Amino acid sequence: MKRVLPLALVPALALALSGCGLDPAEQMERARASYAAHDFPRARLDLVSLLQEEPQNEAARKLLARTLLAMGDGEGARQALERIAPGQRSADHAVLLGEAALLRDRPDEALALVDGARGSGAQWVRGMAHLVKGDPARARTAFARGLEEGPANARLLADFARLELKEGHVPEARGLVDRALKVDPASREALLADGQVATAQGDLLRALEAYSAGLESYPGNLAALTGKAAILGDLGRTEEMGTVLAAVPEGTGASAELVYLRARLAGAQGDWAKVRGIFQSRSEVVRTRDEAAILYARALVELGQDEQARAALQPVVTRAPSNVAARRELARIQIAQKDFAGALATLEPLVAKSTASGSDRRLYAAAAKGAGRSDAAQAAQRARAPSPQALAAQLAEADTAMKAGNWANASALYKSLLAVTDGANPLVLNNLALAESRLGRRQEGLAFALRALESAPENASVMDTAGWLLVETESDHARGLRLLEAAAKKAPDNATIAGHLASARKGT
Repeated sequence: MKRVLPLALVPALALALSGCGLDPAEQMERARASYAAHDFPRARLDLVSLLQEEPQNEAARKLLARTLLAMGDGEGARQALERIAPGQRSADHAVLLGEAALLRDRPDEALALVDGARGSGAQWVRGMAHLVKGDPARARTAFARGLEEGPANARLLADFARLELKEGHVPEARGLVDRALKVDPASREALLADGQVATAQGDLLRALEAYSAGLESYPGNLAALTGKAAILGDLGRTEEMGTVLAAVPEGTGASAELVYLRARLAGAQGDWAKVRGIFQSRSEVVRTRDEAAILYARALVELGQDEQARAALQPVVTRAPSNVAARRELARIQIAQKDFAGALATLEPLVAKSTASGSDRRLYAAAAKGAGRSDAAQAAQRARAPSPQALAAQLAEADTAMKAGNWANASALYKSLLAVTDGANPLVLNNLALAESRLGRRQEGLAFALRALESAPENASVMDTAGWLLVETESDHARGLRLLEAAAKKAPDNATIAGHLASARKGT
């Protein structure tokens, strides 16, 4: 639940901050405009001030109740709703009271308030109340009935999508989100659900767009801020991630998600002491979030505290044996501590697959050598020459990361592929050049692009990447322009190449 200003303190603040000299009609109009613009704090100030002057203004009180609900102030909304005269109450009055009860963590009260009520709004309250009570089956039934009674409810569609997503039904969640966005493209709930579902689908660029749109329509929205920061971290855009986290309002830094994201940012910046300090001040985050435990362990290793790191990781591997990242980190620690038998046991589930990565096989080979195993040389040979299945799986993973705009992961995967092959594959080199340039490392990207050009000098896409990076880095504009012109001749219908060529010509 959100921290909000106690309603009892609002009147004095409203009198101090709201506009002076406005007549009640003008103040009401300004409150309506603020509400429509999702500037709920300003709307609240005007409405409370107006009600001080006109306590019988039921229109102002109704709008105040909705404003307080939008701000997450369940108690304030309840008070405002109960003060509305019975004859002036809106048709969805019981639904609004139910929402206020949900914000106060009172699901049974919410259910009682909408008992007998019909419509999608009432079913939304029932569904959310059952979710709070830990009964997703009843929540699903309520949401489904709500869609039968009113299919054009964006919030219900979005929360139904979240339920589907939580239960692993990603295609169904996507369908519900798309319906919600069709009903209301600016719905806060629909935009947030769109970001969550797109993340689950690996479409990080769509997720980023959804969270950005949510912030544009609802500035300061905490869920959109944390969602956007997480996606920027996944994309390796550390500086932008820091900017977003810096915009989080004061007083909201205690959430587990924000604790993890702030530690993740510090880790990306190489400040491992800060990572350790953040997690040590909120140890429950490490205990309850596997990704936090892995990051904390990494920080401890970087700070020379291997034993503490091992203690942090072991519970993760025990409760989530399929967590690959935790197994890798634990194996590295075990090898560093010369617990080679333990490292072999930790890595066995990873290297048993034909698609095992080269890094996992190298770790296993190091552990086998340390343990004096007779098959250590054979393990080392397998690590040097990964199987075709492993290479294909890694290439597919890298390509998926590229399509999702996950440049950081794509770059790491392509570099790993180059390390275990002859390093001359033009597709890998070209995609790596693109990933590096998107990460802001254009000179590094240019170096890979030129290597790709050596291997495939007549390939239009390769020529385009090399040519554009030559222009963009101002390394050799004339050569870059020639390459782009040649690429455009080979692929005259390629819009990307045409755009690069047009931009390069403007720069001449």
